Amino acid sequence: MLSRVAESLYWMARNVERAEDLARLVEVTATRAVDHHSDAGARWRAVYNVAGIDPPEDQGFSPRTTAIEQIVFGVESRLSVAACVRIARQNAIGMRAELTTEVWECVNGLYLFVEAQSPRAVGPDGASSFLRSIRDTAQAFGGLCDATLTHDDGWEFLRIGRSLERARMTARVLREIGPDDGPHVWHLVLEACCASAPFARARGQSSDPAESLAFLALTANFPRSLRFCARQVDTALHRLSGAPTGAFADGAERMSGRICASLDFAGTADLMREGSADFGARMCRDFDELGAAIVATYFPRILVA
Repeated sequence: MLSRVAESLYWMARNVERAEDLARLVEVTATRAVDHHSDAGARWRAVYNVAGIDPPEDQGFSPRTTAIEQIVFGVESRLSVAACVRIARQNAIGMRAELTTEVWECVNGLYLFVEAQSPRAVGPDGASSFLRSIRDTAQAFGGLCDATLTHDDGWEFLRIGRSLERARMTARVLREIGPDDGPHVWHLVLEACCASAPFARARGQSSDPAESLAFLALTANFPRSLRFCARQVDTALHRLSGAPTGAFADGAERMSGRICASLDFAGTADLMREGSADFGARMCRDFDELGAAIVATYFPRILVA
């Protein structure tokens, strides 16, 4: 497979995943902020930090409206939901022949849907429906890729991009949780990570922060946990290189193996001693380093004299 095509598949998957995760985070925060007025400002600042976008300095703003303007529709940032959708479509256009009609129509439809909207057109009352449509389409994208594309090298790069970005976003959410945050904050975090119902089935109605943290970090069979996503990336990298499990053929596999081992052998007590914020920050650094290693291994920039 051409490196250019592999890179386009990788970044298309990452940007669709990021758009979905941010849309869910904004929607959940807007809903929960109504129930907890006292810490609404702190929660919105956390959303900006997760998105990597500087919050407005003016404190006399409507947090929900401003978040929709900057995090969802922001035109000055390549990190907003709308920008991620544009980047994903640009990558899809560049390797249209490698995609099925269903996958292309999904990406293009998401782009046309987002481009047809604006903060004023959506308004505060229609924001939830708009964000949910982005989430649903982004999730459909993943299903269509799995159901209609051949599971060859190209599909592995899609899986790497999606899993890496998902793990990175979950880690960034965990990084924003303080030691004094109560059960309602953890409930918001579980919802933002699409984990509320799976957690309830696995752990009952527990409100223990330690169990919430362990579920999001260490669960082996939950698709959005750090451990599951890291294993997906590691498996895909080994299938691409042909290296046996437990060994590594390049820097990317070495890094992915180290992350997997750190999560496979971690316990709830270890996470609580480190603290959610410090653990999340460490995992953010690890996943960023893994992303850089993948780019260096498979998408090197070769200077032409």
